[in-house]
Amino acid sequence: MAWTVLVVGCAGSALGAWSWFSYVSTLRRQSAAMALAGARSVLDTSLHRDSDLISTVNAVIATRPSIDNAGLQTLLARLDVVRTYQGAFGFAYLEQVSAATLPAFESVTRRDPPLQIALPASDSEWTPSRPASSYCLPRLAVAEVPPAQGLLPTLLASGFEQYLSPRFDYCTSTFAPLLHSSARTGQLTVTSLASLIGGTGGGGSLMAQPLHSFLAGLPLIAILSPVYVGNQIPTTGAERAADLRGWVLGLFDATEILNPVFASEPNATIALRYANPGARPEVLVQAGPKASGTASTTLTFAGDPGWSVRIVARPATTGLSPLTQGVALLVAGLVLSVLLAILVDVLARSRRSALVLVEQRTAELRHQALHDSLTGLPNRLLTGDRANQLLALARSEQVPIAAFFIDLDDFKKVNDTLGHGAGDQLLQALAVRLSQTVRASDTVGRLGGDEFVVLVAGAPLAAGLDRLAERLQSLMREPFRLGPDSKTHVALSASIGIAAGPRDSPEDLLRDADIALYRAKAMGKGCHVVFEPEMHEAVKQKLALEGELHDAFERHEFFLVYQPIVDLQTGVSEGVEALLRWRRPDRGVIGPDEFVPALEASDLIVDVGRYVLRQACLQAKAWHDIGTRIGVSVNVAARQLHYDALVDHVREALEVAGLEPRYLTVELTESMLMIDSSMTAKRLRALKRLGVRIAIDDFGAGFSSLSYLREFPVDILKIDRSFVARLQSEDGRNFLDALIHLGRSLGLVTIAEGIEEPFQLEHLRSESCDLGQGYLFARPLAAEAVRAALAKPAFVAPAPSRPLPSLLGNAPDAP
Repeated sequence: MAWTVLVVGCAGSALGAWSWFSYVSTLRRQSAAMALAGARSVLDTSLHRDSDLISTVNAVIATRPSIDNAGLQTLLARLDVVRTYQGAFGFAYLEQVSAATLPAFESVTRRDPPLQIALPASDSEWTPSRPASSYCLPRLAVAEVPPAQGLLPTLLASGFEQYLSPRFDYCTSTFAPLLHSSARTGQLTVTSLASLIGGTGGGGSLMAQPLHSFLAGLPLIAILSPVYVGNQIPTTGAERAADLRGWVLGLFDATEILNPVFASEPNATIALRYANPGARPEVLVQAGPKASGTASTTLTFAGDPGWSVRIVARPATTGLSPLTQGVALLVAGLVLSVLLAILVDVLARSRRSALVLVEQRTAELRHQALHDSLTGLPNRLLTGDRANQLLALARSEQVPIAAFFIDLDDFKKVNDTLGHGAGDQLLQALAVRLSQTVRASDTVGRLGGDEFVVLVAGAPLAAGLDRLAERLQSLMREPFRLGPDSKTHVALSASIGIAAGPRDSPEDLLRDADIALYRAKAMGKGCHVVFEPEMHEAVKQKLALEGELHDAFERHEFFLVYQPIVDLQTGVSEGVEALLRWRRPDRGVIGPDEFVPALEASDLIVDVGRYVLRQACLQAKAWHDIGTRIGVSVNVAARQLHYDALVDHVREALEVAGLEPRYLTVELTESMLMIDSSMTAKRLRALKRLGVRIAIDDFGAGFSSLSYLREFPVDILKIDRSFVARLQSEDGRNFLDALIHLGRSLGLVTIAEGIEEPFQLEHLRSESCDLGQGYLFARPLAAEAVRAALAKPAFVAPAPSRPLPSLLGNAPDAP
């Protein structure tokens, strides 16, 4: 088969190379012919249009001898010269002026000079340098140049301005032979502007060297057309001399005339020529690369035989010659044939080794699909399969089984402080410890992140689940040596959830262990919890409650009540705290203890918190509008503080309500300060910049450092109700007094919560606690009842012995 492939390939290569050689040769001949035909058509159109334009300007001047510069400008604008006529640059009318009419011509050109290049007012009337019967002087000049081209300003700046002066006699310049030739024959005369003006200019002294240098590289063509009376060319020379009135001088940019040809044939070389009457053809402009081409010819044009073009066409297909391409194709075909023959032989010999390699790779992929890439432990898929086998064993042989769901405590700190490389190293070391601790018949799997599962059956469970869980936790507490030199020691604890006994499916077994782990996490670090059926019910109830809370928010079942905050020295209410309630259609009003914890644990709290802020601010503004100026406090959950949107929500609530920021107090619990101190400080400073007040709620019940009170912009301490309730005990009373004195020493307003008995009020008053709230003064009230409750003091108090400050934003001078 290899030899057959080689012979057939060589024969096919030879035939293909010959066919390609013939095809490319024919294609190039056709391309060259098409290039020449296309160039003739494009140039014929451009030159014919430009000749028509010269004739049009000639006819206008012949029939309207008194036309001025503005009129000629208007005419050319209507003709849209720039876009319609290729290369049109500018036009001038050179009038034949007799000696007798010279003063009148001088007067006309002073009023309407060409291109508005006026003569100085101080100049006297012009006296020709030579006496003559007539002069050839420019009376009109119009430039039609695209602004981006900028040729006219450059041309004038180079010294061409002298040629547009009404005192420049063209009959004494290098223009004279062409003027006389066109006047004598009645035909166009054409030349390049550079060769026409030459190196010395008219008279030899007026030409400036900058103009000569500029024109040397400027492909401008000058076309002269004689103007006769009535726009009729007389038949005899004598009649033409008698009826001559002047000449139209048209300037054209040859580049613009040739550009359409280069657009379709970029590789062509073009020489544009013109033969004036009785003269040899003159090359006006030559463009394109100087090189030999596939085909060359001289093109003439029926509209004006004086024009001719010499074109050397090089089609776009230039490159390797057809013969070279054919030989290259033959060589490539031969090489490909040899390679293909070798490939057939190699494929036959390597088929067996390829199959072996595929089998090995398949085994590797199977292992990767079932094992964790970092630790090499069974992944979630394989762990589920092992759990299924474990359940089958428990059902068939009544063997005790258990799943230990392990989650490292504070593993994120390892990644944040030592880097993710150290975190990966820690997980690998933990996987080794767990694998070495359990039996070969047990399973250690990694479900993702820092979550591991240990599946155990039989004898190890005889000592009890707690014993085995403590053994696993002791493994975590032994320091791990990390880093390239193993000098970094890290000790961690772990929370463990345990599910024991048969289940309907491996998913149920792992789910119950996960639920127990969640309970262990809630209890604190380094502990374990055994799953109980009521835990599952609690999770289901929590999920159901979260769904009901979403529905309640969409149905607008949440509303606010307000509990007064009373000045403990005067009994006057200084403000209110906004409290959330839920009015369920089937159960009535639900207390906060039943739904607020679930609400704060879900992202729904962000939307509900935004609603509470807006409603509280709107209600406070409504009270202000009717003369009751009190502040309002709003509780903020940890999830709200986690998002930057909290600051935007507070700003939005204040702006929508039109409430002064000093009347709003934002409350957050003491425990929230410890979640992320840097983030919390950033959020609180942003809130303070809005002008609102910051209160720490339930102070004393958490474990925050007193340094947080100086680090954060806090205004108010709200002492937890548990300390007020323990006032009768000496320890409780001492701790409460210490908290009040702490707030005073830090310059903070203190508010005692949960005041329900008169003796509690009296003690707080004696310790100079600023404010208080509780059932002794008022229960949470609907908005309509607040104003009536605030109309009278909460209790009768003796005259204060100290000046009363403005504590919750209601300034003394407020109405």
